[in-house]
Amino acid sequence: MSVTALFLLFSLGIAMTVQDCSRPLGGPNMDIKGDDITLDSFPDGAKVTFVCDVGYRSAGGSPSVTCTAGKWSDLRMTCESYNCGPAEEVTNGQIDYPTGTEFGAEAVVICNTGYKPVGQGRYICGDQGWMGRLKTCEVTTCSPPPAVPNATFSPSKEFYEYRDVIHYSCLKDLVLGGSNSLTCSENGTFIPDPPTCTSVLCKKPDSPERNTEWAGGARPPYKHKSTVTLKCISGYKMNGSATVICEINNQWNPPLPVCERVVTTTTTTTTSPPTTTLKGVVSPSTPTTTTTTSRPTKTPKDDASDVPRTLGIVFGVLISVAVITICGCYCFGVPACIKRKRGDRRNNTDKEAPHDGEDVALS
Repeated sequence: MSVTALFLLFSLGIAMTVQDCSRPLGGPNMDIKGDDITLDSFPDGAKVTFVCDVGYRSAGGSPSVTCTAGKWSDLRMTCESYNCGPAEEVTNGQIDYPTGTEFGAEAVVICNTGYKPVGQGRYICGDQGWMGRLKTCEVTTCSPPPAVPNATFSPSKEFYEYRDVIHYSCLKDLVLGGSNSLTCSENGTFIPDPPTCTSVLCKKPDSPERNTEWAGGARPPYKHKSTVTLKCISGYKMNGSATVICEINNQWNPPLPVCERVVTTTTTTTTSPPTTTLKGVVSPSTPTTTTTTSRPTKTPKDDASDVPRTLGIVFGVLISVAVITICGCYCFGVPACIKRKRGDRRNNTDKEAPHDGEDVALS
């Protein structure tokens, strides 16, 4: 009886010790390796190995577990994302990693100023490192610059690279307006805009309408950058700059000055003498009167215009003096003279005639 009981208990212990294990669970980013991935139950003593998912790799620890009495041993392995690290260097550019350098990330090529990326496709971080072809950076080129009428440029080439410079020059006596140098820019065009070649000729700066005269400097024709100094005619004062320069727009700079007539002030003082009455009483004198008159200064033009008026005044004065002289002589001197002469004549006659009773001497 006791032997039978012991046998039954031993058989029950063996049955309890030998148990299957269910499908083991792995850690993040891993799965069962090989054909075991299809099984749901594993016998006692079975060993299962885990492997990291694509894009991940083992960070250390044992990848296997063992089924013992229906339980799996602890899994020691952990998986981390695969990191490709920095990509190779790019000449005349650099690489940017917007999402990092781990599995699935893309490397973007950024070229330096004046260079452009060349190539197609993407450069991706895979489970074995970077995959694809990295783009390269090539220098930007410009087409030949536009032709400018009446101008030439140098040097002349089939194409121009970034930062290449060309120089324009005008033909004959034409003046260049704008920049004479253009540069091949990073976007493949020449900057700034092309210049122009024009003929520059300014009008005569001195003008009677402005009351100005030439004082010094250039003489006609007045071309670009001709410099002239002006002055006012006599009796006028300048308003503006006396020196002007002929600019490319055919205008004088600064604007031509204008001469304005100078105004002078004349002060006249009049004093009345004391007044004396018949009895010798002196009456108070009249207060002194001062008159101030402002008038423009005369110019040679004004003097010329006053000549007829002056001659008229002179003739008028001469005629007046002659008339007064004649009248004065007639009123005062001439009758007295006539009377005196007549009296003398009568006296002489009386002396020569014999009186009554006097003998006349006979010869």
